[in-house]
Amino acid sequence: MSVIGSLVSIIYNVFFLRGEDGFRRAEPFSKIIFILCAITLMTRHPDGVVITGVITLLLGLYYPGMEWATSTLVLTSLLGAYMGASTLLSNVLGWSNLTIFQILLVMARTITLSTTIIFIVVILSPVSISNILRKLGIRKLVVHVPLLIWRLVPYGMRWFMESLMIGSLKNEKTTARIPVVAAGVIEVGRFLEEYSYHRLNSEIKTPIILVKERHTPDIILVAFSFLMLLLL
Repeated sequence: MSVIGSLVSIIYNVFFLRGEDGFRRAEPFSKIIFILCAITLMTRHPDGVVITGVITLLLGLYYPGMEWATSTLVLTSLLGAYMGASTLLSNVLGWSNLTIFQILLVMARTITLSTTIIFIVVILSPVSISNILRKLGIRKLVVHVPLLIWRLVPYGMRWFMESLMIGSLKNEKTTARIPVVAAGVIEVGRFLEEYSYHRLNSEIKTPIILVKERHTPDIILVAFSFLMLLLL
């Protein structure tokens, strides 16, 4: 697979590897507590960004799992390397005067901050967001947007990866497969709009119910939230 295909595969594993389970099934209140504690630790502790990143990576080993943690480390390491190279280039051009240790610290903070942001995005539930939008009185199409994104984007990414594999077997260039994928995703979007026209243009009368099997995700999130407060 090409570099672009590998990058798409990594992004897919980071954001769409798991479904509505694990921390996505946790109560919104537990997630809010965790996010607030993470922000507090990052802003109040001198090394809070790094500590929070390590904590979220450990939580990620529980959900979404090892494959997510590996893909996230690869993606955030690419971001960290870019920031480190940019800072080093600034030193060479005379725009900054940072030491090697400070450049490494920039890379570490980029990696850990990116890991925290990705984890927070991953534990958000599209179904819960739709239910919250409905409770806020936002009607019709906007309520369905999180669910549409959740279904259409990973479908397009899988299609893109499969298309690249087919292209590699045919010895085609990567750029030659992009129009095929774009046309396919647009077609799927039109099918969704056509066959779900009534649902997309009508109000959701009842919330989408998520069956909670256990409170383990909530307990873990709250426990790690208090751990972050103890580190202040």
